[in-house]
This record gives sequence, C-alpha cells and structure tokens, in this order.
Amino acid sequence: MQKNRMFITVAAVCLFCSCLFSACSKRAVSTAEPQTIQALSGRILGVLVSPVVVRPADINRSIGFLPSEVRAFPTSNELVTALKTRRVDGMMTTIETSKFLISADDKLNILPGSQKMQSGLAMILRKTDDALLNELNRAIGILKENETLERLYEQYISGVTVNALAQTPSQLSEIPGAETILVGINGDLPPYDYISADGRPAGFNVALMSEISRVLEKNIKFVTIPSEARYSALLSSARRMDLFFWFYGNLENDRLVLTDTYAEVEECILARK
Repeated sequence: MQKNRMFITVAAVCLFCSCLFSACSKRAVSTAEPQTIQALSGRILGVLVSPVVVRPADINRSIGFLPSEVRAFPTSNELVTALKTRRVDGMMTTIETSKFLISADDKLNILPGSQKMQSGLAMILRKTDDALLNELNRAIGILKENETLERLYEQYISGVTVNALAQTPSQLSEIPGAETILVGINGDLPPYDYISADGRPAGFNVALMSEISRVLEKNIKFVTIPSEARYSALLSSARRMDLFFWFYGNLENDRLVLTDTYAEVEECILARK
C-alpha cells in the first residue's frame, strides 16, 4: 500500500514537471518576436476593423502566411496598443503609417518581405452623388496636374513625425454663403488621416481638403466617423457625411463609389523588434 502511494506521488510529480516544462516551452515560443512574415504563421495578426471582414485565408493568399487568427480593433490606437502589449504579434497597415508610428516608438519595425499589396487611396461616397463625384475628380485632377498633390505628400507624408504633424494648421478657411461638404475622418490612417491628441485634425487631411475647397469654391466641415461605421454613415437617411476621406482595398458595396486616387499606398506588417 505504501509502495503504491509512493508510485502515485512520484507519477504526479513527474506529470506536474512535464506540464510545467511544456507550459514554459510554449511561453518561450509565443514571446519570441517574429522577424519575418513566415514567422507570423500560426500567430495572431491585428487589423483595423472594416466593413469587409479579413480572414486568415485572405492573408495567406495576399501576403503568404497563415495566421491562427485575424483580430480586428475599432481604432488605430487600440490596434497599436494591442501590438505593444503582445495581444497581437503583428499588425497590418501601410508603409507610411508604419514609418509614422516608428517615429514615435523605435521598438517597432516593418517585417522584411511584408510589402506585398499596393492600392490607391481614394475618397468614398454614395453612388447616387454623381455631381459631387465629378467635382471631386475634377479637383483631384487639377491638383495632380499642377503638382499640388506631390507638394502636399512631401510636406505632410514623406518622413513626417508625430511631433511635426501635431504642429501643423488645423483650421479650414470658410467661404461665406458657399455650400458645405461634410467629410468623414477618424484619424486611423496617420499621417494621411491624422487627429491630434487634443482632437484636432491636422496635416494632410486638412491640407488636401483645403485645396479641394479652394478649387470647388465650397466649404469643408470635418465629422468624426468610426472606421466600422463608414458604410452605414454614408448610406444613412440622416445626412451624417457626404464622403469619407480615405479608403483603399476592395469596396464590395454596389451602393458606394470611389473617387480617383489621390495617393498610392503599400500595405505591410508592423511588428515588435
């Protein structure tokens, strides 16, 4: 009887040690920072919430690795926090957004080989708003032709830092008696769409819409719309906004339409060093 008890005790201790060793091994694997996109296979990828659901199979087709889960977050700030606190192992965003975030935190880096998908950045509006679509495309065309878009890109996008962008003007000029266009923003694609810590839009979004206001001789008013509400806010019977400032990727909604592109973006994976 005593021998049986000793056998059971020894077996239990061995089992406990085995489980402890196994758990430690798993923790060690999960805390190793990915240095390549292949190292993200079987791990959690973070994305900004979107009307279009991103699945692991979509990532595998477009970039070449299969995450265990694609976890969506309602804001860019929450997504970045999840990356820093290890709730996700990488986050999908654009090259310029990654560089902007790295300027504020050098513990982040772009994974080599993750720059796979290129897309045009455009505004999104209702398909029934033909007149507004034509006006916006005319304004974008003029700003491309006179190289204003190139100048704004160099000033507000290329190599800009968080501190520099926060100091840029946030006021839009008002044209007395002119029609007002409601433009949705959310600050979730810095530095293209940036809102400072005190709630002021600043940088490229203000600069570009100021130029469009000048060309169209119309006022611009910014309204804050969460990323997941872009489609519903545009299609609402209540006039919440006339257009949303940025969109790239697949629209997948036949009631909405995109303007001509005003910038080219390239997606990548941002991770911890």
